[in-house]
Amino acid sequence: MQLRLPAVLASLALGLAVAPAAVADQDPDASDTATVITITGVSIDPKVPSRVRVDLDYACAAGDGPRSLNTSVEQTDPEDPATVAFGSTRTSPTQVLCDGAEHSQRVVVQSKTSNWLTGVDAVVVTTLTDLGAAPPAFADAQQLVLDLPPDS
Repeated sequence: MQLRLPAVLASLALGLAVAPAAVADQDPDASDTATVITITGVSIDPKVPSRVRVDLDYACAAGDGPRSLNTSVEQTDPEDPATVAFGSTRTSPTQVLCDGAEHSQRVVVQSKTSNWLTGVDAVVVTTLTDLGAAPPAFADAQQLVLDLPPDS
């Protein structure tokens, strides 16, 4: 039995050299979309002062699994640092559309502790998570002033 190792190695090397070129010839699609999420606005609900409306813009590619969209808000009372308004919300994966296009979403965060204060800074954090991807989450965090919406 004669072993032709150089021929096997040559064909393997040729296969590896051709493989990247074949991948590069494929058409780009929505799976090339970078996942991004941005907080675009925040305001206190004028009718229910324990609720904050957070406006988000996001884009993500179609994936193999559902996405989780989580938003939290925290605000410390400047006159009483022991009083902290805090709340978070999770958007149902059925309401997170990942198709490569940019989408807008408004979420409502209910404070679990006290009413939100107008004219006071709050920390707003939102994450768009895909548990099957690497990296698994994309986030935006901002320090914003909570206030009533301009139309109230």
